Amino acid sequence: MPKPDKTVTMTRVARRARVSQPTVSLVLSGKAAASRIPPATVARVEEVARRLGYAPRRRIARASRPLAAPRPVASRTVAVLFVEFRGLSGDVLYSPAYLGFCRAATGCAVRQHGGMGWDRFADWVASGTLARHDGAVLFTHRDVTAAELKPLERLGLPWVLVNRDPEGLRAPRVLFDAYNVAYGLMETLLQQGHRRIALFGTRAAIPSAIGQRDGYRDALHAAGCRDPALEVLDTAYWSDEDARAGVRDLLLRRPDVTALSFFFDWRAEGIYQGVRDAGRRIPRDLSVVATGGQPAAQRVVPPLTTVRYPMHEMGEAAFRLLERMWRGEAVPERTVLPGELLAGGSVGPAPLGPPRTQESA
Repeated sequence: MPKPDKTVTMTRVARRARVSQPTVSLVLSGKAAASRIPPATVARVEEVARRLGYAPRRRIARASRPLAAPRPVASRTVAVLFVEFRGLSGDVLYSPAYLGFCRAATGCAVRQHGGMGWDRFADWVASGTLARHDGAVLFTHRDVTAAELKPLERLGLPWVLVNRDPEGLRAPRVLFDAYNVAYGLMETLLQQGHRRIALFGTRAAIPSAIGQRDGYRDALHAAGCRDPALEVLDTAYWSDEDARAGVRDLLLRRPDVTALSFFFDWRAEGIYQGVRDAGRRIPRDLSVVATGGQPAAQRVVPPLTTVRYPMHEMGEAAFRLLERMWRGEAVPERTVLPGELLAGGSVGPAPLGPPRTQESA
């Protein structure tokens, strides 16, 4: 048995076991069964952690500045930090999270700070702007490291990071359960008899992308039908026309595919056009699922079966964590929220025999 080695991180275990860091966290915290992680994946993670000598480190985030007497919440001033983007105009992901945060913070003074990049973040924090605040919540679209967030941690200000999960960070994070979202969607398709399921995703190293890739792969691996050739992982910046062409080309190249899974549903119109271009009909000869919960997914015919990201709830949860830290309470490092299934009409039984095209119907 190797000696415990506190230099071994969850990230290293995850890379060696070929899973995500959140998956390692769930396995090593005894939550694998509740999260529906396959036994084979659990065994692989545990074996890698044992071989590397991984030593768990319990970190409980607390408010670093103890309060002599709790002040009324309504007297608080809270900073909302947008790093590497200026605000929420047209932001389909973080607008509902900000709304949820503000509703929970009713009565507090909420101040927005945006426009600074990560290259200037440390200088901005050192400028003293946050000294007039009682807490902060941070949003960013880029993957971020604990080292880049160190200036904020040094302030001793209670703060919460939303939708990012860097290794080694001590501050609390609010995330959504991307792994189980993807795993559950795959189970839905598998129960309908689908075995050739293509993934249109992204290689991004953010928690949502990693969790969804792992959930997709683990579910299909457990069913014995994972095909790496059906993973298209360059869709992060696709337009509707890109989605249309990508779907059409894959379906024409792989007529055995009977279902598609998309990382984000805001290109629903392009997805459906690509299906029609390939001569398929939804859900008669092709099923489609996605995540996001964007209005575009409900405007197509039939409405797309998708899972709504709990962004509004994540914003509210971020404020509730600040409240607890103001009271001097210990809070969990990670608060993970489930998504909401929006069942449309885009899922049906896997077709028998070769795919029916519009021309042959």
